[in-house]
Amino acid sequence: MKQTKIVAAFEGLIFGISMFFFVIDGKGGPQGMHSMSVYSHEAHAYHESSVSNDDDQLNDEVLRLSSVYEDFVGYLTVEGTSIEYPLMRDRTDSNGNYFYLSHDYRGEYDPCGCPFIRHSSNLDNDIVEVYAHNNSNGTMFADLSKFEDEEFFDEYGGVVIDTVDGRLSYRVIAVLDVSVVNGPFTFFGWSNFPSEEVEQEFIDQVCSLANQTSEEDISPGNQYLLLVTCEYSHSNGRRIVVAVRQNTAN
Repeated sequence: MKQTKIVAAFEGLIFGISMFFFVIDGKGGPQGMHSMSVYSHEAHAYHESSVSNDDDQLNDEVLRLSSVYEDFVGYLTVEGTSIEYPLMRDRTDSNGNYFYLSHDYRGEYDPCGCPFIRHSSNLDNDIVEVYAHNNSNGTMFADLSKFEDEEFFDEYGGVVIDTVDGRLSYRVIAVLDVSVVNGPFTFFGWSNFPSEEVEQEFIDQVCSLANQTSEEDISPGNQYLLLVTCEYSHSNGRRIVVAVRQNTAN
């Protein structure tokens, strides 16, 4: 257990350093405008395809993206926000360089980046971390700040990932702001819980650290989606929106 936490903390530190170098890059100006145009076009294609609330109805654009881009995992949307992007599996190399921190979903250089999961992650893991920049131009995960507002938090909370195997639905249960290094949240880099006791420890940490939480009682036996981005009130801070999975893919 101790070794697992050390590995997770080290991976989180590497990620934090990588995020720092790209957050100082220009995300406005011509490059930022180009990035916004690219993703706006993709979002339009996604919405124009056969989107359905039925889990067994596949989205044509999701099928196309999967056939064209080998790193494509699914299409991520967060209710009440501008977050609607292709979700990629990262190409992390041995030096800890995160490819999609500085590239778009097509693999082209873009300092605005693209939402991604770790290379070793699987959407069926107990914990799935999705990373993206908190860009000053409002793209990627900048809108996660909306969940800090109590009224917004209470009104919204649906998260969807459309995959080639079906639609995965999640419900937001908490938002917290923490430091990634030596902070009180110790589950960065985790994939699976070895026991219900450890999952309960995760739940307790989330509830005790959260700025906003749902009123429902969360018991062990769930799968969790963590939407993670930079946060600037803490040293090397992270904003984490925690969601509970509601269904499984068909």
